[in-house]
Amino acid sequence: MRWHQLATDLFAFYDDSCTVYALRYGDCALVVDFATGRWLEHLDEIGVRHVEHVVLTHAHRDQCCGLYRTGLGDWTLHAPAGDRSLLAPEEHEEFWDTYQHNGCPTSYAAPRLSLPEAVYDLHADGEVQLGPVRLCAIATPGHTRGALTYLVEWNGRDVAFCGDALREGGTIHQPYHLEWDHWTGSGALAAWHGLERLSYCHIDMLLPSHGEPIARRTGTTIRETQRRLMGLLRAKGSVCAGAKNRWWTAEDLGFAQRVLPHLYQFGANSFLLLSERGEGLVIDPQRPDIELLAQLMEHLGVERISAATASHYHSDHSDGLNYVRTRWGAAVWLHPWVAEPIRDRDRLEVPWLPAESIEPDRLLPVEGRFRWNEYAFSIRPFPGQTWWHCAFDAEVDGEHVLFSGDNFQPPSRWNGTGGFCAFNGSRFVEGFARSAQEVLAMAPSLICNGHGCIYPFSADQYRRIVRWAAKSEESVRALCPTDDWLSAYDPRALRLDPFVQCARPGQTLEVTAVLTNTSARPVQIALSPIGPTGWKLRAARGNVRLKSGATRRVRIALSLPRTAAAGRHVCSIDVEIDGQLRAEACVALVDVSA
Repeated sequence: MRWHQLATDLFAFYDDSCTVYALRYGDCALVVDFATGRWLEHLDEIGVRHVEHVVLTHAHRDQCCGLYRTGLGDWTLHAPAGDRSLLAPEEHEEFWDTYQHNGCPTSYAAPRLSLPEAVYDLHADGEVQLGPVRLCAIATPGHTRGALTYLVEWNGRDVAFCGDALREGGTIHQPYHLEWDHWTGSGALAAWHGLERLSYCHIDMLLPSHGEPIARRTGTTIRETQRRLMGLLRAKGSVCAGAKNRWWTAEDLGFAQRVLPHLYQFGANSFLLLSERGEGLVIDPQRPDIELLAQLMEHLGVERISAATASHYHSDHSDGLNYVRTRWGAAVWLHPWVAEPIRDRDRLEVPWLPAESIEPDRLLPVEGRFRWNEYAFSIRPFPGQTWWHCAFDAEVDGEHVLFSGDNFQPPSRWNGTGGFCAFNGSRFVEGFARSAQEVLAMAPSLICNGHGCIYPFSADQYRRIVRWAAKSEESVRALCPTDDWLSAYDPRALRLDPFVQCARPGQTLEVTAVLTNTSARPVQIALSPIGPTGWKLRAARGNVRLKSGATRRVRIALSLPRTAAAGRHVCSIDVEIDGQLRAEACVALVDVSA
């Protein structure tokens, strides 16, 4: 039997992309969450002939994709009012059309298609009577901003359908969903507060979307999850708590700052380094600040910019590169890690991309040295705020200057860093700690960061960062349900490459599934591509065995019908890892021309 009976007339179906629960009354049922709909074929096992209501806890693909894939049933679909923007047709279309316009999206797992039939009658702190079932809704945001837990008294037991608010052991399914932006703990705090509300209620059984039902010590599980959420929230607080604030005093020119006789800072993030040859090197140019550069050049009598580079790929540090090249003939030099997301800005699903691709004229060494006129630079990978980050240093006017982007700010600026989140490619020990140790080893005298942060080096600050990184990684690990924490925290452990492509009706494209095994053991992966109705998708291989730490690429052909509608379409893959289904685990976008 595929359904498992948890209590009188209460059943769970585990063999799907999320657990589906059924409350049976006579030969009818109310179902909580839908997954892919595998459970529909097994309703006769529990004597259910008619599903009257389907209730969603939150609007993620793994909760609801079967609703737009099967097109079956005459049930009423009830959804949280707070998740309307992820499900209603017009809002859903806007979500995908603007997906890469800025930073972190409002959802990392928005449904591939809209659900126009949904009724948004489920509100926090409200009650709804559906047949014999009274749903008492409590806001438990986290995985989505509108996520709800439903308290139901059922045959003498108080049960809570809690979605992905928690799971056994005080953990959370894919905790990166709590990172609502690239630096604050707002999502973790909202999740903590939702569980605080839940902790005041009498609950006999917690029924999560992933993991086992929790029928004992429910209050203890809620409190333990809260404790671990506090660990994540504190990690978001400061990377160098208690460090002394230090700033470098630069001369204010009104339109720029004179940091050193040959070094100037202008705009939000940019620097101009002058050579004795009368030309300049621009670091981290941002398009809105280019006229400030022109004004600074006129003030200094500089007529030529011979080279331009960036510490990391984010648009506020890179989107002026093409313009500087066009206007002043500058050669664009990029570290290979920095170049990766922006050589083809449609290839990776990452935040804060520039509006256009940037092809470097020269790739700098991954780690080593390069020269620009009289300046000898050392360069290295510098992951932290984002993985695609570098740092470089040189002697300038007697100071050992490190240009280090957005990783480490003075303690009073934000949280001592430009932030961390999984979607931005942040890592702790192999990212922030690695980069902080590089700074400790080189001991520069002056650090020139983005956002006007220029300060003298302090070893104490960077030692605190190393300790913070280890502690923060432990906090994230504690929230993950398995020892393979990266599979739960990395949203790109499974991805499609490229993320965005343009096509014409009738054209055949190729996309590649990139599968990475971050666990300590081999895994068997089965994949099945999913696309719009009428499209033909075929994977070169349907089954892959991956060793620990290995990555495999599987080609997928996408054939568009000649009748393919113009506009943006979302394709995906279903992935089974050792038999465990992850429906629509990742997506790719195809823009079809008229």
